[in-house]
Amino acid sequence: MKLLALFAGLLSISVISSGQGVRFSVFADPQIAWFKPEARIIESAGARAGFDMGLEMDNFFSSNYAFSTGISLNRTGGKLRFNDSIPVRFESFSDTISPGDIVVYRLQYLNVPLGLKFTTREIGYTTIYVKLGLSGHFNIQAHADISERDIQNESLRDEVELFNLSYHFGGGIQYSLGGQTAIIAGLEYNHRFIDIATNDRFKVLLNSVSLRLGLLF
Repeated sequence: MKLLALFAGLLSISVISSGQGVRFSVFADPQIAWFKPEARIIESAGARAGFDMGLEMDNFFSSNYAFSTGISLNRTGGKLRFNDSIPVRFESFSDTISPGDIVVYRLQYLNVPLGLKFTTREIGYTTIYVKLGLSGHFNIQAHADISERDIQNESLRDEVELFNLSYHFGGGIQYSLGGQTAIIAGLEYNHRFIDIATNDRFKVLLNSVSLRLGLLF
């Protein structure tokens, strides 16, 4: 709760602070995500491709420094192999995962990032940026596939925490197209440090690497 209060407070400051101006960008980021289990009864079974798309706002408080926030819809997930029998609650029925079963999680979150963005002066047509901060994640959809049990696209919202928090950092370039418009290209790493699962028998974290593709206005 303290982390959530800190996140909300910093978000409020970034929205109401005045400075050198506000820039907006839209982005559509392909990404690779994977689980990091912290229990012996589960292990990662591989990564999954995902997608993050939305709007970002940079509120500059000096010529090269800005508070950065926004909102996006993130389709992500991962794969877990279970080494023990675990009961699982789907939306319409309950079942038990057997040892050796692989569960493919397909998750959807509403993301609200908050951080700092540092930019260089424009060199030719190019500006280099670095960004870091926190992100709040609100789960709006959770489905799973278990091929060993002929389970496809079943909802398991009760097995996934509603809220999560992560830190992110990354960087890239902004290539000017003339005036205020620029193409954005970069990389970003995101690490969620709160357990995504509601099950008390195991803990699992979610990591991702995204390729930033956007347009700055």
